[in-house]
Amino acid sequence: MSAMSALPRVALALALGVGGLASAPSRADDRPLIQLQVDASDLARRIQHVRLQMPVQPGPLRLWYPRWIPGNHAPTGPINQIAGLRLSAGGQGIAWTRDDTDMYAFDLVVPPGAQTLDVEFDYLSPTASDQGRVAMTQDMLSLQWHRVLMYPAEMAADAIRVEARLRLPAEWSYGTALTLQSVERGELHFAPQALVDLVDSPVYAGRHFQRFELDQGSTPVALNVMADEPEQLLASAPMLDAHRALVKEADAVFGARPFAHYDFLLALSDTFSGIGLEHHQSSENGTYADYLRGEGPFIDNDLLPHEYVHAWVGKYRRPVGTFTPHYNTPMRNGLLWVYEGQTQYWAVVLAARSGLWTSEQTQEVIAQTVANYETRKGRQWRSLHDTVHQGIVDFNDLPQAWGDWQRGFDFYAEGSLLWLAVDAEIRQLSKGRRSLDDVAKAFYAGGDGSTRVSQFTEDDVFAALQAVQPGDWPAFIESRLDAVDAPLDGLEKAGWRIIYNEQPNLAIEDAESAGGYDDYSYSLGLSLDDEGLISSVVWQSPAFVAGLAKDTQVVAVNGRAYSASRLERAIRRAQQDRQPIDLLLRQDDHYRHVQINYHDGLRYPHLQRIDGSRDWLTSIVKARR
Repeated sequence: MSAMSALPRVALALALGVGGLASAPSRADDRPLIQLQVDASDLARRIQHVRLQMPVQPGPLRLWYPRWIPGNHAPTGPINQIAGLRLSAGGQGIAWTRDDTDMYAFDLVVPPGAQTLDVEFDYLSPTASDQGRVAMTQDMLSLQWHRVLMYPAEMAADAIRVEARLRLPAEWSYGTALTLQSVERGELHFAPQALVDLVDSPVYAGRHFQRFELDQGSTPVALNVMADEPEQLLASAPMLDAHRALVKEADAVFGARPFAHYDFLLALSDTFSGIGLEHHQSSENGTYADYLRGEGPFIDNDLLPHEYVHAWVGKYRRPVGTFTPHYNTPMRNGLLWVYEGQTQYWAVVLAARSGLWTSEQTQEVIAQTVANYETRKGRQWRSLHDTVHQGIVDFNDLPQAWGDWQRGFDFYAEGSLLWLAVDAEIRQLSKGRRSLDDVAKAFYAGGDGSTRVSQFTEDDVFAALQAVQPGDWPAFIESRLDAVDAPLDGLEKAGWRIIYNEQPNLAIEDAESAGGYDDYSYSLGLSLDDEGLISSVVWQSPAFVAGLAKDTQVVAVNGRAYSASRLERAIRRAQQDRQPIDLLLRQDDHYRHVQINYHDGLRYPHLQRIDGSRDWLTSIVKARR
């Protein structure tokens, strides 16, 4: 991987040996080599001890802790989780100061005669989810290298090499895209590589671990799984077949694989935090404990397809603005409707084509997604395009009080509906001769098995569409991206519509069971947990009009203690007798009665064919291999 642009003046001075970081001219590779040692064996306290050694020359030096993390689309580097920073050279301590305006920058002066700088600190992995992502437990570990790293400021991430060593608990197994060089006294020694490739290659390790080969060809793909219990590693044959089919179906869409090898890293756990994060030759995934046995919820079965697609969309072909020289340059998110929106579209398509979802499950997921955005009032004031900035807007990563009005990371799911409209439009205009598959095969071609990055612009996207199927693609896409309350017409273009009835939607029902809540978003306009605590209220819904808000407790329904079954009976009864539903609420220390005037019964979304239209959707989700 090469830097985006010439090194800044400060970096050039460092490279020439004026002060700070020094190169190592005696090496065949003359890029500076940082030694990184991480001890991640302290499971009980979840503390990772970090030591770095880097060649230096006397003079002022600034170190950076990574701030802008690839795939996070925001400045999320967890600097609040490091402590005990100590700098030294030749055994003598060196004072440091933090920059007044950049909390990720640390300034020091390398003393005369010093050739090596020692940096030590502790990374304090969260012990509970209210502190951040739980990624270290008694049974498993996710090591993201950016969390245990400092590097010289202004140096490009590919202008530095790192030789990383990692100590894991005894008898643990691991998975990573990194190349293991040796094991010495229980410590893993990985081959030296560019900093950018190290950060892009996390490690999953666990007490209960299993590796499944999905494709053993010239560019192999493997599934590396760690779990809370060994029984959770007993993969069912249909699930393994579906994951192998996922690899083949992705080949059918994109063609050549843009990596030398690929490692899915998957955590199955009830305590380890869920995650989905892309890397060029691997991905971090965390989901339900019974996923691999095919016994858990199906709603998360598009997770691995999504992260695998990113090997092409977002890692190999990367939007200009998301590819920066290092981890302390702000990223620009304007094209996340491609990076994430198109990725999520292919995730849905590949989950269906591979068999990770059945045909009925796929239809119910799409119905729920379309219904969600049809009723999302925030689309009246905030465009889909504006939501690409959500990672930066949502700086504290805390739940929203009015999520559908404020909007959130909608460029994922609503972005996928944009690409459904594009795919259906191509099929209509070409009378079924061409599709978005053809665009993908051309646009994402050229990967050579390395971690090379090919950048693209919005105009490149429009040109790729034009080359496959002529049309006014800028107007088509921008009208849906930038207009408020833009029509979500992709489903109808594909020959289907949304209907509502009292038959539960399988995807909603699945999510309710997994999350321990009851969802009445398309009737009363709220959802509640098993104890009656309201977890969301739909803006301008009957519940909203009655004065309900999130985090309010429903104590009673029509004078009797709350239960989900009682509330459902009240909704059905109100449809017949046309009487309001009476709720007793507790909000903080206040009790009050409200009446909801709603009489349309239980409503859940489903798909229905449009008579006389061409059924493109069935063609879209049909397996290719």
